[in-house]
Amino acid sequence: MWVIAIASLSIALSLVIMGGVSYFITEKAAINKLKSKDLFYILESVSEKIEGRISRAKETSLLLARDPFLNKWVTQGETDAILGKMSEEKLKKLAEDYDYSSTFVVSEVTHNYWSERGLIGKVSEANSNDDWFFQFIDSESTLEINIDYNEQRDNTYVFINALMGSIQDPIGAAGIGLDLEDIAQEFASYNMSQGGNLWLIDKVGKIQVAGDLDSRGQSLSDYLPAVIYQQIFSNIENPSLNSGVSEYESPDGELFDIAYMSLQATDWQLVLQIPRTETIGFLQTIKINTLIAAVISLLSIILVFYLVSTRIANPLKRAIILSQELDYKVEERTKELKEQNEKIMDSIEYAQKLQQTIIPTEDHLREILPDSFVIWKPRDVVGGDFYWLNNENNKLIIALGDCTGHGVPGALMTMAVVPILKHIVDEFSFDDPGAILKELNIRLRAALQKDETDITDDGLDLGICVITENTINFAGAKIDLYLRTSNKVEIVRGDRESIGYQRGDSDYDFTTVSLTKEDMDCLYLTTDGFLDQNGGAKDHSYGRKRFTSLIEKVGRLPFSEQEQLFTQSFEDYKGTEPQRDDLAVLGFRINP
Repeated sequence: MWVIAIASLSIALSLVIMGGVSYFITEKAAINKLKSKDLFYILESVSEKIEGRISRAKETSLLLARDPFLNKWVTQGETDAILGKMSEEKLKKLAEDYDYSSTFVVSEVTHNYWSERGLIGKVSEANSNDDWFFQFIDSESTLEINIDYNEQRDNTYVFINALMGSIQDPIGAAGIGLDLEDIAQEFASYNMSQGGNLWLIDKVGKIQVAGDLDSRGQSLSDYLPAVIYQQIFSNIENPSLNSGVSEYESPDGELFDIAYMSLQATDWQLVLQIPRTETIGFLQTIKINTLIAAVISLLSIILVFYLVSTRIANPLKRAIILSQELDYKVEERTKELKEQNEKIMDSIEYAQKLQQTIIPTEDHLREILPDSFVIWKPRDVVGGDFYWLNNENNKLIIALGDCTGHGVPGALMTMAVVPILKHIVDEFSFDDPGAILKELNIRLRAALQKDETDITDDGLDLGICVITENTINFAGAKIDLYLRTSNKVEIVRGDRESIGYQRGDSDYDFTTVSLTKEDMDCLYLTTDGFLDQNGGAKDHSYGRKRFTSLIEKVGRLPFSEQEQLFTQSFEDYKGTEPQRDDLAVLGFRINP
């Protein structure tokens, strides 16, 4: 018994020493992790949402300001009724289809103020509420972002103004207004103890969005010590600092952690205040649970020692036998899993051969389109992206699609879609790609037996070009056509409606856009697998803007080199991140 007592005492002493050292190390590591990562994770998640909305709104404002029809209408003094109707519908559609609280165009020619509700008045230099417009016109800036907390509406609003015309000859301002109500609700949703806060402040330190509703519109200096406020304000004045972390002790002795981060899209700042007791309070629970576990472990060890020493005969032999039995079972199970894996891989490889029978080879593509390239890269061995050609009846039909799912399910969808598409083209000889998409939508829904009892909902996105002697007709179901002319890249938008889905419109009329061959140099189609791939320094999506810039950069090179540069750009941006989706990119030139 004295052997058991000595062993138990040694174990107890070891547990106490190990527990004390572990707690000290854990506390130090927790505080370091809190200051270096955890606080910034909260700020980064919020900043990405804010910057995502601002960036999208900036792109929309610039597109609105550069719209050729809108510019022509404003330049002519808004006298053209047809252009006026198109412009008003564009403003109304942007406000209805996206999460914008308002869209607007203000003319420097007539001083008319147009919004999604139509003409709502005129701006005047005599009205102080209209100073923003005249100051923006005189600022020689092409884009301006303003944030404002409205006490009457108890909400924070962001306005993005984009210059119409040139800096030398401005013709007006167009832009987007959006509220940050959902951001404010997210701020309030953070479950913090008394004293914890999350603030969004502007460049003068005014609180614009906060979880504590009463603090909106006030200065951050009212809530923090002067030295901490000065650190944060220095970060605002010097954007290169980007972020920082600090701590302070309140007059009643409570310790607080402060983290702050600059938003890249604006000159605003996110500030997080949280009590230290809130962030490392879990250590007290760990301490108690560790003590309880140590006591239980010690009692269990004493009991085990007693049983081993008095009742269990030859434990080593029993352990060896048990180990051998387990090794045998593991070996048998490993063999079974290996056989199953080989069968699955054989099936997938066979599915790959079947899918390749419906997808044109690169040699066939270049036989029809000598100036072209294609990148087809399933996420798995097979996938749901495909491209298809038809060169009959004096017209060339080029299609690129993205079916539901990945792997074998996605490949099966492509093998269901392509025969239906070919049958439609052979049967009707459409020159109108919009009609092809509509007929495909009807037939695919019927083929998949879409009704209210279906559990799954499958379909696809598809872009089609029908090329005749003098024109190129394009229609897209959630796929756009990128058109490279001699001096710029334009995007011909497809409809925002997919094909075959139960939730979609079975009788939807897809829009056909007609182009002349003289209007273009190169054309590009891509699925969202390229655009949505995350990567880069901030782990954001590749995006349409970066894709357009890539076309501008390499579009004049031979197509064989373009293929290599598109692939290299994708791989470099993806880095070590896994490929998120199947992808297909098709680039080609149609000689007049």
